[in-house]
Amino acid sequence: MRDLHLGRTIKWERQSLIVPAAVLLLLVTIFPLLYSLAVSFHVYDLRQNILWDFVGLGHYRKLLTQDARFWEALGVTLRIGTTAVLIEFVFGLGIALLLNYPIRGRRIFTTLLVLPVMISPVVSALIFRMMFHEKYGIINGTLNTLITRWGWGTEFSILASPHWAVWAVILTDVWQWTPLMIMILLAGLQSLPVEPLEAAKVDGASRLQLFWYVTLPLIRLPALAAILIRLIDSIKLFDVPFILTGGGPGKATETISIYIYLLGFRYSRMGYATALSYVLLIMTIILSTIFIRTIVQRGTG
Repeated sequence: MRDLHLGRTIKWERQSLIVPAAVLLLLVTIFPLLYSLAVSFHVYDLRQNILWDFVGLGHYRKLLTQDARFWEALGVTLRIGTTAVLIEFVFGLGIALLLNYPIRGRRIFTTLLVLPVMISPVVSALIFRMMFHEKYGIINGTLNTLITRWGWGTEFSILASPHWAVWAVILTDVWQWTPLMIMILLAGLQSLPVEPLEAAKVDGASRLQLFWYVTLPLIRLPALAAILIRLIDSIKLFDVPFILTGGGPGKATETISIYIYLLGFRYSRMGYATALSYVLLIMTIILSTIFIRTIVQRGTG
């Protein structure tokens, strides 16, 4: 009887701990998710004072068939994201290979390289915006000095050029997130088994052959994880281009997240902006599913 009473007491204590967490999850996550989903099926325009005008899947049809600006923003997002991730992987792998050797001050170098990841993306964007300033920025000023001295052309502003503004966003993203690649790839390199490497050396493999045929295949799992994590994160890119250029000049750096922000908070078209947010959510879920399945298959294969 005592054991039965004790079991009921423990069960009640567990439930008393679960209920507050469940209520908090319902209020913070589930309710806003369902509410925003309902908004995406309505015209919810605060400027025209049109609220809860049901249109069904009208926003999603318009998005897929009529909204050319969405596809332009998607193209910009993919160009910036894939270019930045590719550069981050190349730099990250190269630096991780260097840090994998027993060099002096490796811990100090590793600590210094990790610092950009610890900085907020907004802060890093503000730092680079000052460096890209047309008159007082060190990067823009140095380029204009070289152009004037060597007669390569006229002075220009990086953030005012549609072509160079894209590269400014990419450079800022590469500076901040390359250390993440370095940490993941360095962890993969330091966990490699010694036997395959020693066997390849005995067979007379060169350093390039050792890297291409032994090291690279062995770290494919952490490399794939690092690339997919950054690709998923790049789809939601907002803070860096918004702080640097505001999506401009024109729409050169307008990502999907910036377009959603403009629709919702500048044009007050909350219903359509919410529908775009759900499309972005679906894209993120698809990439996350690919990431999880790939990691599981590679890990068990």
